[in-house]
Amino acid sequence: MKKAFTLLLLAATLSGAAQKGKTFPDTQGATLDDKEKSIPFKNGKVSILAVAFHRGAEDELKKWLNPLYNTFMVKSKAKTLDMSTVYDVNFVFVPMIAGIKMIADEFKASTDKAFWPVVLDTKKSDMKAAATNLGVTDRKIPWIFVLDKDGKVIDVQTGEYSEDKIDAMEEAME
Repeated sequence: MKKAFTLLLLAATLSGAAQKGKTFPDTQGATLDDKEKSIPFKNGKVSILAVAFHRGAEDELKKWLNPLYNTFMVKSKAKTLDMSTVYDVNFVFVPMIAGIKMIADEFKASTDKAFWPVVLDTKKSDMKAAATNLGVTDRKIPWIFVLDKDGKVIDVQTGEYSEDKIDAMEEAME
């Protein structure tokens, strides 16, 4: 059992290393608030992309949404002293929501309105080709990519959410 776990951990580590340095494939879509977006962004900011390449990864990916959003989105200026790091990044959550036009009202009703600008429907992009291009080995788990200002992958986290994975993403951004 220990040997199997070690092999699984090694495979996950190597697959993450395989994506580093690659430019994220051009991806077009529209957010839930009907704004057109194109990835990689061309605004000089680091980007965090939380992606489900398969419907089977969506439930696990949803567990990442609040922690990613709370960690990396620009916080409003609070009157209390907050010692946390404030990031100014592009953040996009990409669930596999093919045919969003048909279920848009239902999907929006079940999604907090604050998230609408960061939930991207990639209806105009081939996400299977993107997964292949990036060397994604298991499409049934969530993939979180950190891109540098030029759209190159500098960190990859996969699978279940953990604080250690968020910490690794923060370190990659330094």
